[in-house]
Amino acid sequence: MGKVDFQSHKVQLPVPVEKAYLFLFDLNNLQQLMPEQIINWQSAEDSCSFDIKGMAHISLERTETIPNRQIRIISRPENPIDLEIRGNFEKINENQTSAWVELTADLSPMLQLMVSGPLQNLVNIMADRFRDAQF
Repeated sequence: MGKVDFQSHKVQLPVPVEKAYLFLFDLNNLQQLMPEQIINWQSAEDSCSFDIKGMAHISLERTETIPNRQIRIISRPENPIDLEIRGNFEKINENQTSAWVELTADLSPMLQLMVSGPLQNLVNIMADRFRDAQF
C-alpha cells in the first residue's frame, strides 16, 4: 500500500472566503459536490456516508480544520479504502475565493492502476460543483 495524492484545478467562487468555508464545514452540503455515481447519501454536520454505485460504501468524518483555509475530511475505520479529502480556500478579495480539492488515498499498486483516473476525475468534479454550488 502507498499514499497517492490527487489535486483538482482551482476554481473561483463568487462568495467571501468565510462563506465558502462555512458551506463545506457542514458536511450536509458535501452532497452537492458529488457525482451521479454517489447514491444512498446520509449526512450530519460533521459526518456523511454514501455508496459508490456498484462499488463500495464510504463513511467520512470532518476532523481538523484551519478556519477559512482548509477542511480535512477522513474516512472512518470501517471503509474498504483509507482516504482523506481536503477542501482548500484562498481569499482573492472580499467577495471572491479560490478553492480546490485534494484527495489522498492509501492504495495497493493494483488498485492504484484501476482507480487513479476515477479519483482524479472525482476531485475535478467536486471543484467544478463547488464553483456552481448554491451557497
